[in-house]
Amino acid sequence: MNMREIKKMISSMYDVSNVESGYWYWFWKLYNIVIDIFDYDNLPERITKEDIENSLILLGHACIFDRKGHLYSVFSRIYDFDYHYQPTKMVYANPKLVDAHIYTIGDDCEVIYNTSMKHRVWNLKVDSGLYTFIARYARQLADIESTLNIYTVNSRITSYPTADGDKMADSIKAFFNKIKLGQNAVIADDAIINRFRNVDINRSSIRDGVNDWLIARDKVFEQFLREIGVRMYNPKKAQVNEEEIESNDQMLLISLDDLLTARQEGLERVNNLFGTDIKVSINERFDISKNREVVESND
Repeated sequence: MNMREIKKMISSMYDVSNVESGYWYWFWKLYNIVIDIFDYDNLPERITKEDIENSLILLGHACIFDRKGHLYSVFSRIYDFDYHYQPTKMVYANPKLVDAHIYTIGDDCEVIYNTSMKHRVWNLKVDSGLYTFIARYARQLADIESTLNIYTVNSRITSYPTADGDKMADSIKAFFNKIKLGQNAVIADDAIINRFRNVDINRSSIRDGVNDWLIARDKVFEQFLREIGVRMYNPKKAQVNEEEIESNDQMLLISLDDLLTARQEGLERVNNLFGTDIKVSINERFDISKNREVVESND
């Protein structure tokens, strides 16, 4: 990237009101948080934590297989189900591992699942990954920030000019563009003066504002963090009784404990098949017991 391209990139203004842009902004921000929930120890040389978690989050499963004496975990597809409707075969697609081979699960590859639902419930494909979970929150946050941006821009004016035809619209645009630049502007056409009017958009009767949308955004983001086990400390609440803490912990532990158990069971099968000693644990930042100690020390 040369200096001209850098200046062009910096000078271009990001459109906060564009929901699609906002969606992908928040999707990858939230994804970056979720992918850090679990830590792995003793991974083989050619497998990273991200290799496993990317597959688990986006696909709901991660396959580990041997190729020419090295273990890999890449984007894969599982199929050919047994009487439990669970997959028995695996194929992968990777441009750097070009040899085609169908792997048999349990014989020359193993599968780690994201949740206890595995891949199917009866013969129904289930959403066992975390893609939809992240996507729902990303869309909510994108919608809120788009509304916030549009609301902020619209607050600059109290009315919209209207025009009868393109010619009149162009004249009005030229007039306001000169005003915007601090120049003197004159409308010489009497017909425009006689036909020009504004539409009032006063929203004084609607009880919302920038602060309301900021609060809504923070609440949605806070709820996302709670869902993945991040304890939120609220200093406004003077006391939190033990029953409330335990109740919140139980709601969180059901989700995180299931994710952890599914990974541990999958890695146990991997270790048994390949003689490895891969271990998984919850990152301390998402460990409820440790977060609880921090909250109690702040009370």
